[in-house]
Amino acid sequence: MKKKVIKYINKHINENFENKTIVITGGNSGIGFESARNFSYLKAHVIIACRSLEKGNDAINKIKQEIPYANIELMKLDISDKTSIVKFVKEIEIKHIDIDIFYHNAGVYRLPFELINNSDIITCTNYFGPFLLTSDLLPYLHSLNHPVRMLITSSCVASYTNMTNDLLYPHPTRSRMKRYSDSKMMDAILFKYLLENDKSNIEYIMVHPGVAYTGLINKAYKSKFIRIGAKLFLKTFANPLWKSGLSSLPASTKNAPIGAFIGPTHLFNTRGYPKNKNFLKRKYKGVDSFIKETEKILNQKLIKQGE
Repeated sequence: MKKKVIKYINKHINENFENKTIVITGGNSGIGFESARNFSYLKAHVIIACRSLEKGNDAINKIKQEIPYANIELMKLDISDKTSIVKFVKEIEIKHIDIDIFYHNAGVYRLPFELINNSDIITCTNYFGPFLLTSDLLPYLHSLNHPVRMLITSSCVASYTNMTNDLLYPHPTRSRMKRYSDSKMMDAILFKYLLENDKSNIEYIMVHPGVAYTGLINKAYKSKFIRIGAKLFLKTFANPLWKSGLSSLPASTKNAPIGAFIGPTHLFNTRGYPKNKNFLKRKYKGVDSFIKETEKILNQKLIKQGE
């Protein structure tokens, strides 16, 4: 654990996480890994949900080497695969895992255009997957007899997308970065709809990590020189990875009001320590129509009747 992380936790996080369970999708690497390590330091029961069990176990072993008392385990989840999502939720129900915080973190960056189940891989992974997972998981979360905080990840680049229902359909000519920012705008719409329509024990918070160098950069750029240049640029002008991994901490405390959007606010919201600033407020238009179109495409209601 970096001394700066411990200093931030000691100064800003006064809540006891020892008896809380947090599920982090994509917790084996990048910002998800940083969050898993931070919550493990705070003695929470951490569940990493990721596609590769090998990489997940490697992440757990690394955290336990740093934090011997870490209470951390692994579950298999491929957020881009509906069958995997159904199995994941079923396992939670069978084990009756008492979830206090669910962190939608898993995602992909600017990948080449590729169709998965008639959807672009970025939209499928970053939006359709969390949509389906939330839909399947809500009945179980509603059955728990305590508040459950759900963190949904967006990005500062979402503010550069003008949201229309047309974005839900494949656009092979749209640039990688545009398709990524589109998906993060969709996550913001998902958050807004749930916040306004799910009046239950679920407390919805949106988080964004700012901009940091993660392993997603290596997958996004084929050129070695571009990857090196991106790494040097981000290390100079963006957040260090450990700082971007802090956003989930204040978002998980009682001090964060329901409906907050927490993340860095400096330099066009790309860097700095996390604060509450809803910079996407002006973008929330046509939310109901967008969710209805998503339900039509996926043939699944987000909030089922009678919940």
